[in-house]
This record gives sequence, C-alpha cells and structure tokens, in this order.
Amino acid sequence: MKQLTHVATAALLALAGSALAGEPVDTAAQLLERMDRNVDGKISFEEYRNAMVRRFDAIDGDGDGTLVAQEIPPEWLAGAQARVPGGKVSRAEFGDSLQPVFDRFDADKDGQLDVAEIEAFAGARKAQEGAGS
Repeated sequence: MKQLTHVATAALLALAGSALAGEPVDTAAQLLERMDRNVDGKISFEEYRNAMVRRFDAIDGDGDGTLVAQEIPPEWLAGAQARVPGGKVSRAEFGDSLQPVFDRFDADKDGQLDVAEIEAFAGARKAQEGAGS
C-alpha cells in the first residue's frame, strides 16, 4: 500500500493539474472550476475523489478498470520514488489511495480544501511538474 500511495501522490498531483488535453491546470481557480461540483468555493474529499477517478477512467485505454504500466503517463511518476506494484493499478486501489493525499493538503483537517489549501496543492503540482523536467 505504501508504494501505491507514492504512485497515487505522484499521479494525483499530475492528474489535478492536467486537463484531458494534457494542458496544465495550475491555479486554485482552475482546480475549483474542475472539482467544486456544489460551487461552495471548497473541494470536499468526495469532489476530489470523483474528479480523480474520472481522470483515471479517461486514460484507461481498454476500459478494464485497471491501468497497466503502458497506460500510466510518465509525468504521473515525475519525481516520485515509486513503482507500480505488479505493473498495474486498479480503479479501486487508486480510489482507495486518495485519502492520504487529500489529507496532506487539508491543513486545518476540516475535510475540505479551501482556497489557501488548493493553492498549496497547485504549488505542489507545479513543483512535481518541475521535478519531472
């Protein structure tokens, strides 16, 4: 599970900052626009998880609910000391690994990411992107 969490951390930073077309989304406003479904100015864990799983599904080329090594974009692992156990990650494993990543940025531990916490998330995304270059 620890390896999977490292993969999820790298993947989620890349996912949160990548539109389907592959263009970076690095501002809190853009992340809010994509993830804040109830338009309350915050991102709940449910909104975050749903956005991440939608992105997972979008790149699952064969639609089998599992990403194999060939389907995992290399930028998802940029700067991470991570391996994908067994060469694949299931949708369920991926979804289950999201809470620790969310919690890392939920500084006040209220279960929602506010603008300042989303800015921190966006900053980590930029740093992750830079580490992969």
